[in-house]
Amino acid sequence: MGENAKWRIEDINFGAVDRSMVKADERLFYLLASSSFVEILSEVYSANLAEHYEGNLDAARWLKEVWQREEVRHGEALRAYVLAVWPEFDWEKSYSGFAEEYSRLCSMENLESSRALEMIARCVVETGTSTLYRCLHDSVEEPVLKKLLANIKTDEVRHYSRFKRLFIEHNSTDHQGFFPILRVIRERLLEIRGEDGYIAFKHAHLCRSENPENLEADWKKFRKSLNSLVLEHYPFRMAVEMLLSPVPVSPRIKKPVEGLLTGSAKFAVFGLSFLS
Repeated sequence: MGENAKWRIEDINFGAVDRSMVKADERLFYLLASSSFVEILSEVYSANLAEHYEGNLDAARWLKEVWQREEVRHGEALRAYVLAVWPEFDWEKSYSGFAEEYSRLCSMENLESSRALEMIARCVVETGTSTLYRCLHDSVEEPVLKKLLANIKTDEVRHYSRFKRLFIEHNSTDHQGFFPILRVIRERLLEIRGEDGYIAFKHAHLCRSENPENLEADWKKFRKSLNSLVLEHYPFRMAVEMLLSPVPVSPRIKKPVEGLLTGSAKFAVFGLSFLS
């Protein structure tokens, strides 16, 4: 069995979903629908990454044949779950609008010029997805969703480990030091509060809400609704350990750096729920 076939969508019994446990949870709907959009669109930005690493045949092959396929599988599985619970939702129309708008943001110019630093950026992204799915997994009780989120989280942690190894490989020639690495980590953390979440929510909202003109008010309401989820279930320790792992830091300054990254992570994550 290949690396990208550790679990299969067809083995998930979406007919066994207990809709009564999740149907009324609007926050969960938007989180799952938005995640399905972003995961499936990975086939767009993975092409940019593969081009960026075309000189490294092993990395380019893994990006195309493993990482991209697994990310798309995540999105397809989440789509199937969303439609099992909310069959009235026009997923295709909503995704089409999201893809058209968000794909314009996926350009080569958004990649780090250093291949090593781009791998650090990927580590930050995988930290974000790993901890998001861990947070959701720990917050839900519906058995099919809980198992699906565990599968996806495991994949994302494995992706993080591969990106970290690719960083080490490329940094043996790039020689990026402490400050450039820390800069990329902080910048990418702040981008967690960026446009992709809003764009995904917007297009789900346009197809879901009976009052699409209330988009901005409902977006603020959604962000604030995340506060209890973040406070009760977000794994900050896991996030900081993953962020700190690739950083070449001496034991003498490890604590201050850990504090800085913890603060940045909390600013990024809490910003999603507490900013109005």
